[in-house]
Amino acid sequence: MSRIINLVRHNFLRKFIALIVAFFMWVLVMEYQDPQINGSYTVPLIVSNAPYEYISICDIKNVNITVRAPRSYFVRYDANAFRAYANVEGMTEGTHDFKPQIVMPQGFELVETDPPLVTVKLDPLVEKQMPIEIITAGNVAKNAVVKDVRKSMDIVTLVGPKSFVERVSKVSGTLNLADNSASFETQVPLNALDEEDKDVSHIHVVPSVITVSVDIESGLKQRIVPVVPELSTADGWELSKVNVEPAQIEISGVESAISSIVTIKTVPFTVQTGQRVFSGTLKLDIPEGVSVKETEVKVSASIIRKPVIRDTSGN
Repeated sequence: MSRIINLVRHNFLRKFIALIVAFFMWVLVMEYQDPQINGSYTVPLIVSNAPYEYISICDIKNVNITVRAPRSYFVRYDANAFRAYANVEGMTEGTHDFKPQIVMPQGFELVETDPPLVTVKLDPLVEKQMPIEIITAGNVAKNAVVKDVRKSMDIVTLVGPKSFVERVSKVSGTLNLADNSASFETQVPLNALDEEDKDVSHIHVVPSVITVSVDIESGLKQRIVPVVPELSTADGWELSKVNVEPAQIEISGVESAISSIVTIKTVPFTVQTGQRVFSGTLKLDIPEGVSVKETEVKVSASIIRKPVIRDTSGN
């Protein structure tokens, strides 16, 4: 034992200096052989620990990270070894800013995160019932008409963040008639739309698809009927010399749809008080299952005061 101690003590200073020099030489060699470099990865952002009664909404789906490590580490690890989190635990309703939490393998140093902050909105999860609106596209075959359209249900449930559910103005599906000449049944997907008929994101429509049955009747008939303008005036005034152009129109449809129609009326319209002459275009009130070539007519009329009936009985 004493021999080993004497061996260490002998020329101890020289041995210590040699050890230090060897260490620095090793560092220099390793720095030359496997230098520290910067590298970048794109990592999916995970919003974690959201309260169960809220929906988390974040427009940022990925973050770019710049890390520093020995060059060999970038060969050993790819982007799947990194994680980016926005931890919303304990947060309440509203908008919150978070610095992404980056989890990475040992030996890496985080240099930069882009973006440095992400915004997460916590929105309460709500449900709302709305009626279904079916919009037809295309036409049935020639000499055929749609007699009835039936939906498997009239009400659906919207599920999603409160602020997005409130933007929904209607739930609609498109029914393609596709030149059908016979009755048919089809599946129609439903969409939640805003006031501009644009899809509202983050909304689940339950159910998302319904069954629509279409009754089609063949054997199209035509007939000519007079047009009756539905004009009215204020009290004390009446219409005179009412003219309609055209006075008659041709209607078409299956026998069951047009057999009972004797006239086609315009949409009701009230002439403004004080107006002595009316001239304008009025839309026709077309019954369901009936089609016309023109949907508007020109109407003109004079407006006169009603005659005053005086009491001549002497009372």
